[in-house]
Amino acid sequence: LVFSHSMDNSSGPVLFILLLMQNTSSPKASFPPAGYEMAELPAPGAGPSRNHSLLEYGLRPGEIAAASVVWGVLWLISVMGNFLVCLVIHRSRRTQSTTNYFVVSMACADLVSSVGSAPFLLLQLSCGRWVLGSGVCRLVRYIQYLTPGVQLYVLLAISVDRCYTLIHPLNFRVSREKAKRMTLVSWLCGALFASPACFLYGSSSDHHCNFFLPSSELGVTSGVIHLSVLLLLIPSLLIICCYQKLFTYIWRSGTEDTAGRRTMNLVLRRKVKTAKLFFILVLNFLLSWLPFFMVQLWHPQETDYRKSSLLFLAITWISFSSSASKPILFYIYDANFRSGMLEICCMWKYPRSDIYAITASSRTAGNNHIIPAQPHQRLTCDAFNREVKEHEHARPGESNPTNTFAKRFSLL
Repeated sequence: LVFSHSMDNSSGPVLFILLLMQNTSSPKASFPPAGYEMAELPAPGAGPSRNHSLLEYGLRPGEIAAASVVWGVLWLISVMGNFLVCLVIHRSRRTQSTTNYFVVSMACADLVSSVGSAPFLLLQLSCGRWVLGSGVCRLVRYIQYLTPGVQLYVLLAISVDRCYTLIHPLNFRVSREKAKRMTLVSWLCGALFASPACFLYGSSSDHHCNFFLPSSELGVTSGVIHLSVLLLLIPSLLIICCYQKLFTYIWRSGTEDTAGRRTMNLVLRRKVKTAKLFFILVLNFLLSWLPFFMVQLWHPQETDYRKSSLLFLAITWISFSSSASKPILFYIYDANFRSGMLEICCMWKYPRSDIYAITASSRTAGNNHIIPAQPHQRLTCDAFNREVKEHEHARPGESNPTNTFAKRFSLL
């Protein structure tokens, strides 16, 4: 008892001091768990560190490397293929037609997308943040909508051209001037209807460019009216109506042979083959760009940056594959395009000193058509062969007109 009483008397001041310190201490000064001590907030004037920026979207290094490889392959095929399409149509006389004016316009739109949009999207996903400011963000998102808008209205112009060429060839003819005007109108419509993207997108902070349309009332209204109805839905329905009318006319124009198969003349068959090529381009375009527009109208919330970036990466891959696949489709289905490519390859293969050129003097066909020179080979054309001409114009009984003339001269 004496010992316990002495301990109580000695511990009294210590307990009093501890109770006083507990009452005067603030609860806000409690220490966090040890696991959060490393997550320090950056200074107000300091920018985010590199490690923080790389982990903002949550993409692993392997995913970034795979995305870079796929983007690089698609970008290379798109740039080289569409540039080759423009070069072949410009240099080869086989491919210079009014319809190919529209093809060049589509190739130029793909080149704009390849240069002005795809590299910046890859840069954003590789860095883990947006580093180019709000203005460039709006421009890149605008180009993303400009390209499909222009191409869809150009495809609409092509469908109208094919309809009148096959169904009403004498009533309406698309000349080169009309084709240029239709191409200009297509670019203006695409640029106008894609303009809301400049106002709907942007960077809420300096380090992120929005992947999707905002879920606000303005974003929903503008996304539905401008970016979906005017830019995608209306021209798509008009294109489908044109090709439905076109293929119905083709089916009714064909004649059945004795075996029950439908046949048509050679000229109509070539036009039908061209119409099928552009219909394949329409299907390729719609299948490539529909996922992009459907996800944008869905308005996914960008709360999870990893899921948002992976979803955005997938739909941009699918949409950008349309730009890379068009030159391949032209090479497969268009024989004139293949011949034009061979002409360009031969032009690069043979130097100027080993070839001769036949140049057309007209303005529309003022291209050099290169033919390899073969001086030691006998000419297959006998138009300028004097011996052959004399043999053709000789009388049937005069096998050798020169000797007959000599005999008559000797008799005199």
